Amino acid sequence: MSTQEDTSVDTSEARRLAMEAIRFELGTYLRLDDGEFDEGDLEYTFRIILRSPKLILDADKENAVDLRFLDPIEVGEVTVDAQSKNVDYPTSRQVKKELEKYEEELNAAIQKALVRASGSNLSHLPFPENQYAPLQDILSEVILNGKIATDDLEMMDSYEDGEKYMKYIDSLVELDLLKRGDDVFQSGDILNTIQEKDKFEGHELETHQDELNAALGRYFEHNVGEFKMIKRTLGPYLAIAGFYYRRALELDELPIIKEQELRDGIKAEYSGRERQKKLFKMSRYLVQLEDVGVLESVYQGGERYWAGDDNTFQRLRDTADQFGPVTELFSPSIFEQQTLGGMSD
Repeated sequence: MSTQEDTSVDTSEARRLAMEAIRFELGTYLRLDDGEFDEGDLEYTFRIILRSPKLILDADKENAVDLRFLDPIEVGEVTVDAQSKNVDYPTSRQVKKELEKYEEELNAAIQKALVRASGSNLSHLPFPENQYAPLQDILSEVILNGKIATDDLEMMDSYEDGEKYMKYIDSLVELDLLKRGDDVFQSGDILNTIQEKDKFEGHELETHQDELNAALGRYFEHNVGEFKMIKRTLGPYLAIAGFYYRRALELDELPIIKEQELRDGIKAEYSGRERQKKLFKMSRYLVQLEDVGVLESVYQGGERYWAGDDNTFQRLRDTADQFGPVTELFSPSIFEQQTLGGMSD
């Protein structure tokens, strides 16, 4: 049986061949790991790694004082035949696909973090009638009447073909918005607190709708596990706000962004006719995001720009480390790196 010592290519030579291939064919920012040798197939395998650089700026954000690298992102692998020296590596299209997948995961993670950080704001957005109607029905009944009967919830579930009522109960109890009683659910301690106060998490509580929004905000912030359902309702808002706050995380400050740039958030999330429809509605989304305090319009030189909310940003930073890829974010977008600049299909 042949071993690594019997082959004509040692580890150093295999690594050189692999590195030469990816640098010429894929880009100069890509690196290789230490590699492994398969004695059965007599080949070396090296994982292809992208390590995105981040410039650390001085206090005035003018001069670079350090250069650091993010945690590596694996985008494929290279194999080198230990006898023939043949090198097999992914195409630039395959590498781009891996990077696109990573971008999607990263954007989703940011949007989840944004829901948790600003759920109390997002709950003030107007929901379609059929989205979260059962949740709103339950909370409204308890806000006005102090309780809701289990029999009534089960009756509504038997009538409804779509969203069910009882599915929300466990989460509402766990969040202390409801409390289980004998055949009824009553107002929980958190909901009681909301109803007793003039303010909750910075929002004025003057009407029953304000109380409902505060309760919905708590639900959103603590039920990110239902993100797919939340995104069906808040998709374009999260696309726009997520694009802005990703830039804020990258820069470690709240930037002032041209309105045209925010359209890229929609373009990254949607395609075809759906993209065109969402872009047409862009102004309404921005007006509503401003109304709930997630974004703010500012004017410079007669042109409208958009800025973020400091409280939302701080909460997002505190929350981000709970959402995987966001912890690796603090760098320019990987699509702006030189790596892809050197790729061609």
